[in-house]
Amino acid sequence: MKTLQGQLAAAKSAAQNDIVQRQIVSTDAEINRLVYELYGLTKEEIKIVEGER
Repeated sequence: MKTLQGQLAAAKSAAQNDIVQRQIVSTDAEINRLVYELYGLTKEEIKIVEGER
């Protein structure tokens, strides 16, 4: 994630910025999924954590 943030700061075009932003969103979602799995959260608990109803 730190590497991606550095790439975002160094992006020289809107296209590069968009690509890195999508990678950050994807990586963040994967980290969340792994943490939820690690803690054995149910779908309902995940909804609570993510602020969904």
